[in-house]
Amino acid sequence: MDLEQGETLLEVDGLTKYFQSDSGLFASINVERDRFPPVSFGVDHVKAVDDVSFEIEMGETLGLVGESGCGKSTLGRTILRLLDPTDGTIRFKGEDLAEMSGEELRRKRSEIQMIFQDPQSSLDPRMKVGQIIEEPMRAHDMFDDEGREARAKELLEKVGLDPHHYNRYPHAFSGGQRQRINLARALSVDPDFVVCDEPVSALDVSIQAQVLNTMEELQEEFGLTYLFIAHDLSVIRHISDRVAVMYLGHVVEVADKTELFENPQHPYTKALLESIPVPDPRENGARGVLEGEVPSPIDPPSGCRFRTRCPRLIAPDAYDWTDEEWAQTRAFMRAVKRRTFEPMRAAEMEAEFFGGDLPRGEAGNVVAEAIDLLATDREGTGNGDDGVDAHESTAWETATERLLTAFAERSICARERPAYEVESAYGDGEHFSACHLHRDDR
Repeated sequence: MDLEQGETLLEVDGLTKYFQSDSGLFASINVERDRFPPVSFGVDHVKAVDDVSFEIEMGETLGLVGESGCGKSTLGRTILRLLDPTDGTIRFKGEDLAEMSGEELRRKRSEIQMIFQDPQSSLDPRMKVGQIIEEPMRAHDMFDDEGREARAKELLEKVGLDPHHYNRYPHAFSGGQRQRINLARALSVDPDFVVCDEPVSALDVSIQAQVLNTMEELQEEFGLTYLFIAHDLSVIRHISDRVAVMYLGHVVEVADKTELFENPQHPYTKALLESIPVPDPRENGARGVLEGEVPSPIDPPSGCRFRTRCPRLIAPDAYDWTDEEWAQTRAFMRAVKRRTFEPMRAAEMEAEFFGGDLPRGEAGNVVAEAIDLLATDREGTGNGDDGVDAHESTAWETATERLLTAFAERSICARERPAYEVESAYGDGEHFSACHLHRDDR
């Protein structure tokens, strides 16, 4: 099936990949001391990729960016069926790769290839460069021996290497040269779609630019379509046509490159962009520092995955308060959850987090209860013996649960998974943002 430039080549819909979190004889046994009986049975799953959907057009490059561990590489490998999907569809030229197996899938692999992150470990040190490039052609019965050798030498020249390197081993090449060999191997079967899994992250900056330029030239010459995975936003900006931002197994924003960099609409995307170093000695202070740790993919947050770290968590509608009161309450709630301050007197706590004035109404009552649990001037608190330490720990846990239940869990960010189309400010391309801040723009 031949497609024209701009037609949909790949359509991913609801793609999910879960891993069993443990293995062994007792992997399915969970011990919970606060329930009876204290032992339950079941398997926990790491939700590496969870309900991801997007499209890639013929001839374009979709950049996929996010923090380490967010599921980018797993998504790429699942699309290529190097990993079996848990759920969802992967339509490539109208055919669902998720439903394929055996010989049908093997034949399809000539159209979909991958460039791996480590240019050294992805090449067999016992094979010569010519054999490495010819191996995919041999697997798909392409050409005879002479034809494969001729194509391998031609591809070596295309990627900027000397065809006379055909009989050398990988150890004789630098990192950048090895990655060019990987690129030649991927192109040997004339694919339409290539997943590039951080292909330049292990290379020096000057070599990165050379490899990226070569990839762009080959894309234009061979009509290639790339899914380019990276954590370096400068690389993404250089090579991509559109950009997808991933966080904890979810895609949280997708837009044209210029639109995303100039008009980001998701708080996580904004934080990533603000973290880019600025080459200006007059710039002081940390840039784009996110609060808290990335939650566990075994038990991710409900609703918006980013809400536990989001600086713009939406206030629950159940309370009547000002923006300042909510900002103060949100800061206090997260400080209690993360235990980022030492126990102090109630009045001092009120002054530090609320300027001495607690929020009005029921929200203020909840905050006051939490402060009472933690304040050092309340009965049963203090420092000195093991019993008090145990009480303190229980007080922190109780205060955290009270605040999260009353505020964080009642926010729309916790109750519904966001998915919104946003009006683009640059160009007329589609702009998707998974953030409830856009709920009034529909």
